[in-house]
Amino acid sequence: MSIFRIGYSPWRNFNWSLFLTGLALSLFGILIVAATHNPAHLKRQLFSLVIGLLFFFLVTSLDFRHFQRWAEFLFGLAVFLLIVVLNVGHTAYGAQRWINLLGVTFQPAELVKLSMIFMLAKFFEQRQGKLDTILDILPGFILVGVPFFLIYKQPDLGSAIVLVVIFFLMAYWAGMKFSRLFMLISPLLSILALYALPFYPLFSWGIYLLLIFVALWLLHFPLLDSAVYFGLNFFSGLFSSFFWYSLSLYQRNRILSFLNPDIDPLARGVRYHTVKSVIAVGSGGLLGKGLFQGSLTNLQYIPQQHTDFIFSVIGEEFGFLGAVLTVLVLFYLLSRVYLIARQASDDFGRYLSVGILALLGFQVIISISMNIGLAPVVGLPLPFISYGGTALIISWLSLGLAQSVAMHRRTIKL
Repeated sequence: MSIFRIGYSPWRNFNWSLFLTGLALSLFGILIVAATHNPAHLKRQLFSLVIGLLFFFLVTSLDFRHFQRWAEFLFGLAVFLLIVVLNVGHTAYGAQRWINLLGVTFQPAELVKLSMIFMLAKFFEQRQGKLDTILDILPGFILVGVPFFLIYKQPDLGSAIVLVVIFFLMAYWAGMKFSRLFMLISPLLSILALYALPFYPLFSWGIYLLLIFVALWLLHFPLLDSAVYFGLNFFSGLFSSFFWYSLSLYQRNRILSFLNPDIDPLARGVRYHTVKSVIAVGSGGLLGKGLFQGSLTNLQYIPQQHTDFIFSVIGEEFGFLGAVLTVLVLFYLLSRVYLIARQASDDFGRYLSVGILALLGFQVIISISMNIGLAPVVGLPLPFISYGGTALIISWLSLGLAQSVAMHRRTIKL
């Protein structure tokens, strides 16, 4: 059973910097959503923030170890909702990602991200660092593969990639060597070598396979692992056309146009969003045009500027200094989560915090990068700032879990 020391309250360990930073970012996000001049979006975002804060304090008050018992149920429920959304989900912007329940619309993919973190934290705690062979990691990879496939079919490539990033960072933290992690993702590079490189794809793939073979030999991989990794690379290349064309046309074009901008030199097609976003960010100059004064924002110059491209609004209206300050505050928040992971009292809390760090951190990096042309457009929101009820609530739930790890790390177990 678990007890607290006499006179000790977990609320004494409340991490105010974590909470206040998240709140500041959310309130700033409300301002930015208001700057896009859509009253309906503003009301929904305010309502979502209230719900998110309620969930934050509810989760914070609970010992995070309780979620270890419910991990399988929560993960199973989230996967079930993914199956439901593929059959009866609401379709918008060419994707079937939303469920409408009693008048409330939400994205099950956001729920899966958090529930998968519970499952992986439990899995890695049970492995106790024994992640040397492909058989050791296979159950965890299957845990990611099932929701990955369901989200990929919606299609939502961005959220599917988030699941893989969460898995990789948690596995690395749990003791899996970087060379093993690279081999797990290497089959993807085989596909890209054949379909995304603009020069000599077949020759490039051959050289790549040779390098994989040499790396497996030099790094002394077990024979079974070497055969599996090389086989995955070979067959992923052999059937690369199947994998490549399973992507939606607009997803393939986004990847190709990012690697080779000459495909759309005038930015009238697949590069339209990215180029217009870069122009908006650059037009803000050093200090920006002022809140509600962004001419490009007011003219709805950039599609989805309230969601995926909200950083372009920040760049135009608050300028370079405002954009840099936003980035610094976001990374300060991530540093608080990282510190909680370092100070966690047990493995489950540590892996849980690392999963949250991966979830929030990857979305921050990719969302900002695609707004300034450093990453292909994959449709990820900027945590705490972008419009989106489910994403905002999940962000606050994640922060609540990190807060719970920080607050309850002094619990005594008997």
